[in-house]
Amino acid sequence: MVDCGFDAKRGWFPSVVYGGQFIDVLVITNLDEDHVEDLPYVWDRVTLGSIYSNPSVTAAALATMKREHGMDEGVRQAHAILSRFRPGHLGKMADSGEVSAWGYSNRYGLDFTDTNNLSVAALVRWGMFTILFAGDLETAGWRTLLHNPAFVADLATVTVFVASHHGRANGRCEEVFEIVRPQIVVFSDDRKQYESQETDAWYRQRVSGIPVLDAVPSGMLPKKRHVYTTRRDGTLTIQVDGTGRYIVTPTRADPPSALRLLGLLSRPAA
Repeated sequence: MVDCGFDAKRGWFPSVVYGGQFIDVLVITNLDEDHVEDLPYVWDRVTLGSIYSNPSVTAAALATMKREHGMDEGVRQAHAILSRFRPGHLGKMADSGEVSAWGYSNRYGLDFTDTNNLSVAALVRWGMFTILFAGDLETAGWRTLLHNPAFVADLATVTVFVASHHGRANGRCEEVFEIVRPQIVVFSDDRKQYESQETDAWYRQRVSGIPVLDAVPSGMLPKKRHVYTTRRDGTLTIQVDGTGRYIVTPTRADPPSALRLLGLLSRPAA
């Protein structure tokens, strides 16, 4: 599980959907409220094998960052967990077979003192498929991570890029897209309310896209999708096979094809 916010409008709460189940690892990419709103209830109702957060953000560091605006319920629970245990990896390392997950992050105090640029850039890989969840990293945070050669090498393998800061303009970084050429970008976001959300065109120019599996007349190239957003597409399910091929299925789809899409990896695994 990557983060544990909820969507009250749609009635979607991870503590309800996964209540009573076992989660190998919960990755908290960002210690802002929208990323941990449901954490108190996930903590009570879901069995967590382990938790991973930025190793440099201690309970004291989190309290300092939240001093001005205070802590809501989710952040208070995160603070309690950090106080009782410690930051970084907590619990038993998950045995996920051929699936591997790891993260990169900037250092509190040395690099940044704001939660966004201390977000974990989390990668999940199975075979030739790699997806990146970037939390709320802003341009400066990206540029600092690019000083890490290991991060740069892993960035070059990303197939699906979940845009940082919900696709907001301040999460873009040109230098990142000089290294990575994902097939699609995903925005996890609410309805458009601000000019900073108008970034679809910027990302579309920097990804290769995947074909729409629809009825295509003979001799014509299929349409492509480059950017997905929960605003338009609803919940997205990505099914991946062992060769790296994957299908994206939105819950809100344009008839008649239900916008089922297939991506084929164009680069070898790292």
